[in-house]
Amino acid sequence: MIVKQNLVSKNAMEILSHSESNFAAVKKKEALNIFKSMPMPKERDEEWRYTEIEKLNLENFELFESKTRIDATKLSEDLVEKGVILTDINTAFEKYPIAKEYFFKSTLIGRDKFVALSAAYFTNGIFLYVPKNVELDEPIRAIFKLDDRNCILHNLIIVEQNSKIDFIEEYSNKEIENGQLNCCVTEVFANADSRINFYHLNNLTKNLYNFTNIVGTEERNAEINWISGCFGGKLNKLRIDTHFNGQGSRCSNIGIFLGKGKEHIDFTTNMHHNNLNTTNDVLVDGILKDESSSVYRGLIKIPKEGQKTNSYLANHILKLGDKTLANSIPSLKIDANDVKASHGATIGQIDEEHLFYLMSRGMSRAEAEKLIVEGFFEPVIQKIPSEELKEKIREMVRG
Repeated sequence: MIVKQNLVSKNAMEILSHSESNFAAVKKKEALNIFKSMPMPKERDEEWRYTEIEKLNLENFELFESKTRIDATKLSEDLVEKGVILTDINTAFEKYPIAKEYFFKSTLIGRDKFVALSAAYFTNGIFLYVPKNVELDEPIRAIFKLDDRNCILHNLIIVEQNSKIDFIEEYSNKEIENGQLNCCVTEVFANADSRINFYHLNNLTKNLYNFTNIVGTEERNAEINWISGCFGGKLNKLRIDTHFNGQGSRCSNIGIFLGKGKEHIDFTTNMHHNNLNTTNDVLVDGILKDESSSVYRGLIKIPKEGQKTNSYLANHILKLGDKTLANSIPSLKIDANDVKASHGATIGQIDEEHLFYLMSRGMSRAEAEKLIVEGFFEPVIQKIPSEELKEKIREMVRG
């Protein structure tokens, strides 16, 4: 039986420490060699196609000087007694062996230059552990505030059997003229019969490079629901990988992005159906304004072990203006013969007849475009479980 537990209050937050642990120092030293040996990616690389990365010079950022303020939910004494842990990643390495056990368990340090960067230079991050049979009726939050040149993090979330949580992470920054860098790896583990609603929101200024890699691993009958919103950034790259390792595991992935000015958004969802009877549904919608650009990559991968899979992904992009540029790359890699898997993608310009109709009713062009933008996103927003997050994303869409 799942026992519901309360947090202190929705507004109770505390600042997490960032003192480096001995374990982190050793692991970072090992990862540094991998990072240095890897070349910078190029736009011709498949995972970077349509994203111009060559102009980024990492030497312009003081990677050893990463500073980030993390405000996290303050847990009640009752939750602490039940075994729930929410602390900074360095404290977790010193106090809880399970943190060391799960660190980089779901992804390879050498998978990507920016995953290796995070492994070599992370200074902070959150560690969340939820033991068996606990259901939280309020969300756990982590608010990451970047006010310096760079922010390099590693986050670790472990939810044990038959537990259920909502987790909300928000990234924002105070703009610095010379540019900023955010590089983060988050590992999420949903053990048997657990459920996680994971909310990721970033609202970034025009001079920030963002590279966020989120990796979810699901065991038998587990469920992860990803809800993501990407707003702003000079280059805003979000990649979410989901590994369906247990029979009956399932996932939904709802994403929204909005580009303006000369911003570029790179949104990727990869679904790895590694076991029987797994289910997936992806919907990522975006709007581009001014001279902004985007690329969406969606992969459904089903090996022979993934029979009885039911997986679908869809991507829709609306362009406001002739100077925007959108790319959509959905793909299927299927080696099993008893599956249902498909994808769909649309890219279109705003309908001038709709604009004309609204303007004939007394609206300015800007007001009409704003109404169309809100209407385009609303069907996706309605799929978000949290009423609070629905309204927050509506506010971001309104700008």
